[in-house]
Amino acid sequence: MSEWVVDARGGVCNQCENEFQRLAQHWSRNQQCSYPDVGAAQHEAIRGCLVGDGNLDNPNDGPPALRIASMRRAHIEWIRDQLGWLVRGVTRDTDGAYRLRTLSHPTLGRYWTWTDGPPADWTLTKPIARLWYACDGGLEWPGSSTQPRATWTITDDAKRRACKQALAEQGYEVMVWDRRLALPFEATERFLAWVGDPTPGSEHKWATEREEYERRRGELS
Repeated sequence: MSEWVVDARGGVCNQCENEFQRLAQHWSRNQQCSYPDVGAAQHEAIRGCLVGDGNLDNPNDGPPALRIASMRRAHIEWIRDQLGWLVRGVTRDTDGAYRLRTLSHPTLGRYWTWTDGPPADWTLTKPIARLWYACDGGLEWPGSSTQPRATWTITDDAKRRACKQALAEQGYEVMVWDRRLALPFEATERFLAWVGDPTPGSEHKWATEREEYERRRGELS
C-alpha cells in the first residue's frame, strides 16, 4: 500500500473556474476547456527528469504521464516545484520511496522517444543538467585522492553516448568506463559552478570536501 503525501489530482480549472476531482479527465472530455499549455521551464524540468530517473506511462491508453521516484522526500518536493501545476501528486510506498506522478497531458507524447535516450539534436541546458545531476549524479574520490569527480551510472549504451556527447558539447572532458560517465576534478568544479546552487535533498552532491560530503549524506538517512 502507498499513501498520498501530496494529492493534487483535483482542483479548480482556470478556464471554467469549476472544481473537479480529476482535472486531466475534465480537460480530455470537455469541449469548452482544453489542456493548459506547458511552459518552457516545465519542459526543461521534464527533460531533466527523463535524462535522469523519470519515465513515461499511459496505463489507460490516453495521454502519457511522467513518473519519477526517490528515497529523498526533499528531492521529490523540489522536482514537484519545478513541474508546478502539472504534478498530480506524490505517494509514499511501504518501502519508504516517494513517487511523483504528473497529470496526463498530450504534450508529454513528444517525449516517448526520450525513454530510450535523448534525441541526437538535444542540448544540455543548465536547468536540465542541474536536475539530471540532482537525480542521477554524484561525487566519488578515486583511490586516495582528495579531489572528487562527478559521476553518472548509465546502463543504456545509447543514452550514455548521448549524455557523453551533450557534456562534450558544453566543453567538458568526459571519461567513460564500466557504463559510467565521469568528469575530472577541474571539470567537476566547473560543472558544479555552472549548474548553480545545491538543490534540496541533494546538497551532499555539491560538497567537494569528503568529510562534508559524508556528513551531509548521512543527514539524509
